[in-house]
Amino acid sequence: MSYYIDTNIFIYSALGHPTYGNSCKQIIDDVQNEKIEAYCGFLVPIELLGALSRIDAKKAALAVEAFFSLPISMIQIDEPILQKATEIAAESNVSYDSVHAACMRRKKLEVIITEDITDWKKIKGTKIVRPLEYRQR
Repeated sequence: MSYYIDTNIFIYSALGHPTYGNSCKQIIDDVQNEKIEAYCGFLVPIELLGALSRIDAKKAALAVEAFFSLPISMIQIDEPILQKATEIAAESNVSYDSVHAACMRRKKLEVIITEDITDWKKIKGTKIVRPLEYRQR
């Protein structure tokens, strides 16, 4: 199955989040071992760098390096993606995740693995798999 992997999965794994860390690590291990087909837009490593740099710049650098070592199909963010993102943002009132959603639509992906359910519930045409639900699939 093909999934779009949201930034928070990588952040929770890198930080060893007490609730989601193990599940997020399992997701990343499945990406590494090619048990799932993973996609991300280039916004994911940008957000990963930004979020982790606020906590620890060295950990951020390691996380970005590890991210790019994974067999993830990367989706370029270009003008058509941003135009589609503006449409999605207008109908959902969601900002950055509209860029991720536009990336998903380019590749005809329906499922995102994320814990950011508040915004993703507002975006039509996407199915959410939360980290703690992932193992049950």
